[in-house]
Amino acid sequence: MIGQIAGIANSIAAVVVVLGLCIFAHEFGHFVVAKLSGMRVKEFAFGLGPVLFGFQRGETRYSLRAIPFGGLNDIAGMEPGQRDVERGFYTRPRWMQVATIAAGVFMNVILAVVLFWGLAVFSGVPVADSQATFVSDVLPDQPAAAAGLRAGDRIVAIDGHTHSLAIDRVRPDSSADRAGLKEGYYILQVGGQDVSVPAELIEALMAAASQTVPVAVVDPYVSSISESIHILRLSSLPPETMDKLAAARMAEEQLGISFAPLDQQTIVRYISTHPDAPLALTLQREGQQVVRTVKPEVVWERLETVTADGRIAAPHRRTGRIGVILSPRLRRTGLIEGLQYGAKQSVMAVLTVVDILHSMLRGAVAIQPTGPVGIIAATAAQAKAGWSAVVSWAGMISANLAVINLLPIPPFDGFHLILIGYEAVVRRRVRPRQETIVRLAGIMVIIMFFAWLVAKDVTNLILYGTP
Repeated sequence: MIGQIAGIANSIAAVVVVLGLCIFAHEFGHFVVAKLSGMRVKEFAFGLGPVLFGFQRGETRYSLRAIPFGGLNDIAGMEPGQRDVERGFYTRPRWMQVATIAAGVFMNVILAVVLFWGLAVFSGVPVADSQATFVSDVLPDQPAAAAGLRAGDRIVAIDGHTHSLAIDRVRPDSSADRAGLKEGYYILQVGGQDVSVPAELIEALMAAASQTVPVAVVDPYVSSISESIHILRLSSLPPETMDKLAAARMAEEQLGISFAPLDQQTIVRYISTHPDAPLALTLQREGQQVVRTVKPEVVWERLETVTADGRIAAPHRRTGRIGVILSPRLRRTGLIEGLQYGAKQSVMAVLTVVDILHSMLRGAVAIQPTGPVGIIAATAAQAKAGWSAVVSWAGMISANLAVINLLPIPPFDGFHLILIGYEAVVRRRVRPRQETIVRLAGIMVIIMFFAWLVAKDVTNLILYGTP
């Protein structure tokens, strides 16, 4: 009972920290630049709803509100028809207006950098070119704990499989080479069937009814998600008795593919796609190999897959979970290298969000947006995995907010930037009535969209236990 209460409190704390911190940082950016630009800020608040505590300092009232999500930064003169108020937003030069609006997005990026930086310094950074996968934590009352897994165990095989489907080398003029497979590609599906280890690849090729089989692969040399999935055709194999432990050697001999060793992605994918059978994990522990059998817990979760037309989708599916936190081999890092890592991760997170939105608009990725309820549920799930996962998740959410707020739709910051730019080009102000109509229309669209997202997330939570 105490453990359950502690888990709920931990989840609530994670939600408050993630959403509160990300939105507060955004509003704080607006606030600081508005003050530096000489604008009059009537109120700056953390949270929404009724005021719990507040005080007046100068012309600004500072307050703490009851709902710890979001914030309020009430800059004078930003409402339609209030453009000539004393020291209001629109009385300042346009470059100051742009800087004030853009500061929120900038602060979200900076917050992401700081979070990833802290994660790198305190937890370490992945060792390059290492496929080693370690158990960093075992969740209590989960299958892995019951099976005797320990933090620090290195997973070296799963059901005897020691290789992933990441292609390490392709023999020239082999079947794989003629099909277009290349070093670095990662095989996801064969004939529409999910595969995660060489034995499943060989079995799918042997079971094929045609001479060639469609194979979905991820191309790591393409930065865009929408272009990273290729559907190639690989020659089928004649049916024969196969030793699954020799599948990697068979793939090299008959297909011309050498696969890389087992990695974290493969382990997670294998467990997820085998929810109904006990799994034998071979562990390296204190210089010895031990085998532990784990029966996964069956849950409904979104699992990435590739549709027949090559689109990426994440439908709800029955998946397996054993209750461990996995991590690659990590090494300690200093403040400077950690800052470089944090900046790189932040930029990558922003570019990933942009790419996902672009891919959704192109139809390359199935549109499956998550609303506030889904974000809260996902944050609570991250809390179970530990605060390192929460910090990483907060960095991603902050990067998401940076991109989303640039959308040119009221009430997002992108609308204000478009409005400022339009007025600079036409050299006159937009009429208050026109601005009000556009704002109200945009806000109504956003409200209806968010209502749909909330309804969808709640429905999924009821049906599947996950958004």
